[in-house]
Amino acid sequence: MATIPRVELGSVGTWDISNIAGWHPTADDFASAVAALDCPAVRRPVLKLGHSDGPGDPAIGVIDNLAVTDEGQTLVGDFVGVPSWLAAADDEGRSVIASAYPDRSGEWEHNYVCQLGHTHPFVLHAMALLGVVRPGIGTLESLYDLYAKAPQPEEKPMTSAVMTSVTIDQVRSAYYNGPAAANYALWIREMLIDPPVLIVQNDQNDSLLKVPYSVVNDEVTFGEAVPVKVEYIDESAPDPEPAADDDATVAASAPRAARFASRTESRPGRPAGTPPRPAAQADEATTEGGSSVEITNEQLAALRTALGLADDVDLDGIITAVQELAKKSEDAESDGGTPAAASTAPLPDGVVAVDAGRLATLEANSARFAEHLEDERKRHIEAKLDAAIAEGRITPANRETWRKTFEANADQAAELLASMAPNSAVPVGELGHSTEPADTTDVREDDKFKNWSL
Repeated sequence: MATIPRVELGSVGTWDISNIAGWHPTADDFASAVAALDCPAVRRPVLKLGHSDGPGDPAIGVIDNLAVTDEGQTLVGDFVGVPSWLAAADDEGRSVIASAYPDRSGEWEHNYVCQLGHTHPFVLHAMALLGVVRPGIGTLESLYDLYAKAPQPEEKPMTSAVMTSVTIDQVRSAYYNGPAAANYALWIREMLIDPPVLIVQNDQNDSLLKVPYSVVNDEVTFGEAVPVKVEYIDESAPDPEPAADDDATVAASAPRAARFASRTESRPGRPAGTPPRPAAQADEATTEGGSSVEITNEQLAALRTALGLADDVDLDGIITAVQELAKKSEDAESDGGTPAAASTAPLPDGVVAVDAGRLATLEANSARFAEHLEDERKRHIEAKLDAAIAEGRITPANRETWRKTFEANADQAAELLASMAPNSAVPVGELGHSTEPADTTDVREDDKFKNWSL
């Protein structure tokens, strides 16, 4: 599918169109056509071949991004989803749609009433592509002219297209299983595509290497690694003239395919069969007593984290911290106490140590309180429904529906229930009266009754 952007659809003026003479669209009309698309019942205009009315005729696209330009004088939009065979341009910028259907005509409607009952002052329903028939609005730019002035895509240099057939992961895997297979200290910091080079970090001596690579038939090959450096230049300073072939400096503006912040991100895990990364010079200190066991950077980092030390603390500082921790533990035991497990590292701000039993009690009480609140909430809803039924505001049959309404939004349901008049659903009070008051005199008090005998 293809997209033809910024096509002129209508222009302010007075036009003699096929069904109306002297038709005068205004800037307000075009603004209304754009605003009408905010209504969910107004669809985007369709694109079709000619003013056909067949119910089974297919559309060849839709018109999207409707907008007004030229201070509201012109309505434009994008032809979206057009078949590529119809809209794709050849090497000279020509296309089938521009030659066969250079013009177009809109199908408009004033005061359109949508299915939601809204009245829209002006709506564009469809845009018909025209071939030999002249358009009603003759000032619209033809598609032929639109294609002619469209910028031609620049041909990509080979260096920029190097990643099209080979993914970043493939290049990275080829390097780690090739030149860097025997040296775990090497990891890729950046992958550049123009020129195609890798910037590799060597943790063994904290240096950078530039490794050129090339892709031929989906195979990646690597050139000789060259030491490089990164230069930081003041923003206000003039740009230095680049050397013709400077292998000592990495071009910071070179396009990048990927950048990795750490070796863990760039080279996760340790490939099987490769030797461990040699420890850095600062890590080659041995344990007291002359043992030849080396401590790696990962082990040092784990010790610093466990002891709550800064990242730049060396091995001597770590040993001192361990000795101080052991002394504190001995002092605590000599006082009759037991060393707290949490004392090995300081707690973060806002975090406190809680006894396991107390924590369990707090969690149990919290759960019971939450259950109590839920029961109270449900009882409150049932009381509201009982009162509403007793007052005739709702029927008993609607109780479950109203219960769901309260569950969804209790405040809104209560307001709605209060707005309903008593006896509006079911009359529950006394209504009307008799024409004459009823005789409530006790018959036994009547004189006739008293004098009556068998």
